Amino acid sequence: MKRDQHHSGFTLVELLVVVGIIGILIGLLLPAIQAAREAARRMSCSNNFRQIAIAVTQYHATFEILPPHATGTFNNVNDPKKTNQFRLSMLVSVMPFVGGDSLWEAVAGQYVGNDPGDSYGEDPIGWDDMEMYSEEELPSYQYPKMGPSPSITTYGPWTFEVPAYRCPSDPGIGSPSAGRTNYAACLGDAIEGLDEGLWRYEKKKWSPSGEAQMEATGRGMFVPRMITRFSDVTDGLSNTIMMGEICTDLGDQDMRTVPSTNNRWKGGVLDDVELCASQRDYDSPRFWKTSQASLPNGIGMGRGYRWADAMPLMTGFNTILPPNRELCFGGNASTIGTLTASSRHQGGAHIALGDGSISFFTDSVDNGNSQQTVTLTGKNEFAPGNPSVFGLWGAIGTRDQNELIDNAF
Repeated sequence: MKRDQHHSGFTLVELLVVVGIIGILIGLLLPAIQAAREAARRMSCSNNFRQIAIAVTQYHATFEILPPHATGTFNNVNDPKKTNQFRLSMLVSVMPFVGGDSLWEAVAGQYVGNDPGDSYGEDPIGWDDMEMYSEEELPSYQYPKMGPSPSITTYGPWTFEVPAYRCPSDPGIGSPSAGRTNYAACLGDAIEGLDEGLWRYEKKKWSPSGEAQMEATGRGMFVPRMITRFSDVTDGLSNTIMMGEICTDLGDQDMRTVPSTNNRWKGGVLDDVELCASQRDYDSPRFWKTSQASLPNGIGMGRGYRWADAMPLMTGFNTILPPNRELCFGGNASTIGTLTASSRHQGGAHIALGDGSISFFTDSVDNGNSQQTVTLTGKNEFAPGNPSVFGLWGAIGTRDQNELIDNAF
């Protein structure tokens, strides 16, 4: 009798079962892998932020002032090629304290690069691009010390991507931005006048004409074109926000990264901080409904597009609406409005407090129920000097309004 031969192997059904099980396991593992990667990116983001917070502390220890926000060179001609128009962000000042010595030396020296001409939106010359030119073609325009206006992208230092100023969770890169940043200075819980600050260019002349306005509404740790110190933070460094995280614009009409503009001041954003909520797309609430929101027309006007620029859209935020809410401006994109913190993390954004610690504030943080902000001529609770009307979020955004804050946050 012949013995039956047995062949080892899988049947088609068994193979399909195994493939199906492997597919299920991969499907279960992928979200966990993505979550682990985001956790690592979030930790790296927090570490970068802590490095900047420590740099601010070191700057203050060295110079006995906070790094000025909206500072630099200016003259009454206000030529953007000859001066930086008094609009350098505090991130420029702390550059040597975050390991950017060579970049700082390039800014403080007389950088030679391409002539910006009459157009300030040309492709930038990078740090390693000099070998692209023959001797006859080498850039020969000599920029002033401390650089030109931060909007001039032919000036190499302004286009440099500083690793310490970026959050790994934010994918934004490249044109039409220059050098991006994910960290911004806290301007407090007000709006009025904070796009101009103390020194203003009026009638072809610079003067400190914004003094009364800044005394009224410059309530944050940083006040544009004005010197502040840790000693000014009478609410306590551990109870006051120094900086906040922001996500940069990806050109997708995200209401956190591109502002709705021209919403007016009186009768507009100063009297109704929720004014632009109705302009969002109800089917995709994170984005604007373009038929209702007036978005910037010019290129290069996205959130966090220029780390060197003190323009509020680039490197400022206020504590009126909670994190990840819409940007709603009274005037054009170079002005200001509700301008909150934001991030690519789930459910909130990182905040640096005055003592150098980093906290994560959720989108549900208490911001009160007020519709109005403090103004120069405000009455009752909206008069200058009063505690914030925007709950815990507003209270920790001010430096000296004597709010009682529970450290449980």
